[in-house]
Amino acid sequence: MVLFSCTFIKSQDTSFTIKVDTIKIQKTKTITIVKVKTIPKFILHFNAGLNTGAMELTSHNGGFSRNDFTTGKNYAARNGFGFSLIGKLPLNKKGNFWLDIVSGFDRFQSDIFAKNTEEGKVSYNSINGGVGLEYNITPSHNVKYYFGANPLLSFISGKAEITNPDNNRVDITIKNSMRIGYQAFFGLEYAIEKNFGLNLGIKFTHANLLLKKSETPEQDEVSDPPTSIVGLNDDASTEPIEFAGWKQFAYFNLNFGFSYFFGVKEMKYKVPER
Repeated sequence: MVLFSCTFIKSQDTSFTIKVDTIKIQKTKTITIVKVKTIPKFILHFNAGLNTGAMELTSHNGGFSRNDFTTGKNYAARNGFGFSLIGKLPLNKKGNFWLDIVSGFDRFQSDIFAKNTEEGKVSYNSINGGVGLEYNITPSHNVKYYFGANPLLSFISGKAEITNPDNNRVDITIKNSMRIGYQAFFGLEYAIEKNFGLNLGIKFTHANLLLKKSETPEQDEVSDPPTSIVGLNDDASTEPIEFAGWKQFAYFNLNFGFSYFFGVKEMKYKVPER
């Protein structure tokens, strides 16, 4: 842009003197820069949450029922909590497909919320792990939506206390039992910073789809009070076996946690002028 200013001076000989000043002003340009994050090379995902049982992993208001437990009708527990640690590796450049390495711990207690322990109580521990696939819908966004599934290997153990009508107590040890099942999950990750974010998700676990087995309880004659040692006893038998029945160790988990993103780079690009 150029501005002109003019000054007119009249002399005695009627001539004019003209002075011209020229001022140059540069035009301002607006440059738009966008930041684009690359796909992480590895994600470490930790969360914790609440468990609620499904199918035979339920009971009356979550509390213990002596008859249901001894006859193998269900596991006589429903509520619990769990933790999981997951490592994620991208399988393609766009980051839509991921390989998940899953490990976790889940616990159920008949008296975690319900306090009706007049007939006894029971608790279960499950240490599990597996390898599966995940599909990420928005891998390059700050909010990443994903879903997936994986086969699961679980080692389930526990203990119970049964109070009989005559007030005699019987202790039950549920020995470690290996089962094969699966998990299916859906969730999201929100990247607060380049290398750190939060995650929220829900998953369904069916831990004992395969390798079901029931066996006759063994008695520990040395213990006081008397202790029965049994397996998970989740297979139906033609002959009546105490604590045995066709039972599914299945549950939902609502979880919240943290995600760490490794190998993320921020790329800056200039948007062309229109």
